[in-house]
Amino acid sequence: MGPYKMQIAENDGSTLGAYLHGMQIKNSSVARVFFALWPEALARRALHTLTMEYQSRCEARAMGADTLHMTLLFLGEIERACLPRLIQTADKVSAPAFGFILERLSFWQHNRIAYAAPLEKIPALCQLVTALQQELIAAGFWFDNHEFNPHVTLLRRVGHVLESQAITPIMWWVDSFVLVESVMTDRGVHYQILQKWPLSPMIAQC
Repeated sequence: MGPYKMQIAENDGSTLGAYLHGMQIKNSSVARVFFALWPEALARRALHTLTMEYQSRCEARAMGADTLHMTLLFLGEIERACLPRLIQTADKVSAPAFGFILERLSFWQHNRIAYAAPLEKIPALCQLVTALQQELIAAGFWFDNHEFNPHVTLLRRVGHVLESQAITPIMWWVDSFVLVESVMTDRGVHYQILQKWPLSPMIAQC
């Protein structure tokens, strides 16, 4: 599969990334990477609307619409020379496409974050994460935390924490997952999608 590259500015929501602006990339010998779900347009718009609804109420900094995502597995810093092997390892992951619903807004007080999350366990999502973890472990990649907590960060630096509460359900259809680099530049942090993997189409049951 050929590389799928898209660059996303974390601080201003622009889809013009660091390289297009001629920014100086820091620590270019290592890459800070994570696997994630990147929402399709309908889910992204709904998540952005929710973010804007709560930004002033929570006295917080809103995530840009183009940066909203669900982290599947955070690897942290790896040698850039290891990226081809990491991509080849993820090529082995096989999982079906699926959908799920985000139904609740909650808060982590310790790091002042507001996030959207599902109410129930999502078997297909857990299956994808487990398959990814198993392939990475077998290939000798190390990561810090094996526990998966599905959420989408909407607000940072929350000044006013609310009670966890129900939100208008947001349907998210998942047909792929991505490898993302968090790129530190002289103008801030940007997200760059390095590779995208499609999931298997669902087969209708008789």
